Amino acid sequence: MPVVHGISFVWALVILGVIIAVYGLRAAWGYRTVAQDARDDYDYKIQNGMSVHGLSKDGYLSVYRRLHNPRAPLYVAATLAAIVLSTPVLFVIISFLLEQLYQFTGRSRVFEPGFLVWQFSIYMLVLAAWAGIGYLGARTYHRRAPGTLSQEIAKEMEAPAGLEA
Repeated sequence: MPVVHGISFVWALVILGVIIAVYGLRAAWGYRTVAQDARDDYDYKIQNGMSVHGLSKDGYLSVYRRLHNPRAPLYVAATLAAIVLSTPVLFVIISFLLEQLYQFTGRSRVFEPGFLVWQFSIYMLVLAAWAGIGYLGARTYHRRAPGTLSQEIAKEMEAPAGLEA
């Protein structure tokens, strides 16, 4: 039986997969709960003669969901999934580029595959790519953040009938 030293990279991917699943389930559950809360809130306001700001039922539900949906778990799961799915591709691309560098330098021993510079380059480039994916996930999260209640109502009022903003 072979002796394994350290933690296998596969285990890291499995652990990330579990984290993705937990955040994905949290997001799915949260979106479902908010959708039900939106319907209940609309019905309560209509039954008690409260203002729904002149919105149709679909418009009110849309605004409510945009303001209250748990976006963070969804974006965390999506960003981590992008990292996990892109990692094998990153290794192929980085190995190819480092091989080209090795050939370009006339097969310099400094850049020889398997040596310290080669390993350090792979490590740093993978970390940089992961950081870049994390940055894009955070940037998308913040760019798509909903506005205030009044801004979202105004946006919904401007939207053509039957289309969500």
